Amino acid sequence: MLSVQEALDFDLDAMTSGFGFTPWAADTCPTLEQLMASSASPTPSSSLDDNAAAAEEENGEVEEEEERRRQRRKVSNRLSARRSRARKQQRLEELRGESARLRAENRELAARLHAVARHGLAARCQNARLRAEAAALARRLLALQRLPRGRHMMITASPPPPPPTAPGAAAVLASLMA
Repeated sequence: MLSVQEALDFDLDAMTSGFGFTPWAADTCPTLEQLMASSASPTPSSSLDDNAAAAEEENGEVEEEEERRRQRRKVSNRLSARRSRARKQQRLEELRGESARLRAENRELAARLHAVARHGLAARCQNARLRAEAAALARRLLALQRLPRGRHMMITASPPPPPPTAPGAAAVLASLMA
């Protein structure tokens, strides 16, 4: 298949000149003077034949011209079809590139969506944990508010008891606290 540049550089003269065919062999080709001499001296008996020959020659020229036009049109149509296929191929390549780019972008967006979904799930879990902790603290506060005023002060103001060091120490501590 020719490239577009080769098709544009194609030699149309070779295609329309009869494809290199001449009706005479190279050694029997008449010269211009011989052709002019034969057409300049017509004989009286052949004038009707000359008219018929001229009409036939004119028809032949018209047919040759129509054949040349047909050949030029055929070559032009082939070149046009070739250019059309090249444009179609170029458009197809552009669409394939666009498709690949969009697929890559889609994969990237899907990965980002997945990361955001994971982050949202973690935030919801943390939020639920914090709500549960807040509810527990609210219950504890409510329980503390319901205690009598003096006992509440004693619980909140007294430091925590030291850990027992010996088995008898717990009994001594209990008697001191009572």
